[in-house]
Amino acid sequence: MRELVNWKDHVVEFPNRFTKDEAGGYLTLERAPGTVRQQGTPQSATNFNIMDLAALEAMLMASENTRNLIHMEDVLSGLQGEIIEATLTNSQEYPHNNSIKTLQLTTPRNTKDYTVTPEVVSVSGGAVGDFEISDKLLNGFKIQFTGSADSVVVRCYVRGGI
Repeated sequence: MRELVNWKDHVVEFPNRFTKDEAGGYLTLERAPGTVRQQGTPQSATNFNIMDLAALEAMLMASENTRNLIHMEDVLSGLQGEIIEATLTNSQEYPHNNSIKTLQLTTPRNTKDYTVTPEVVSVSGGAVGDFEISDKLLNGFKIQFTGSADSVVVRCYVRGGI
């Protein structure tokens, strides 16, 4: 922060009074203010430069605050995330499983550093086992279950990566 310039008006007894001097064909007017009641702040390069620097600092701080707000909006969007629901089917006999499926993200991510939290909605024809998330991309990922079920409806909560 800059030190404030406490600007003061120049106050005189007669603000618009002049004397005239006619010499050599020229008319010269000189101020005749009378008594100075308050000395004004000098209009100098130093004082004006302080104002310029203060305006520059304010603009830079506003720009940085805007950048931080945009970043926080991205962080909050990542925390809110999105929900994808899918049905995974398996037509092979346990321990084999062909339930792998590619799921597309509604909102493409800026990085692959996002988390996928699967939740079982319903199961038919066996056990789910574990979920495996693989091949993460900016716009999607693959998911499969490892158990013996014929069909699993899964809800995936995707957060981060923005």
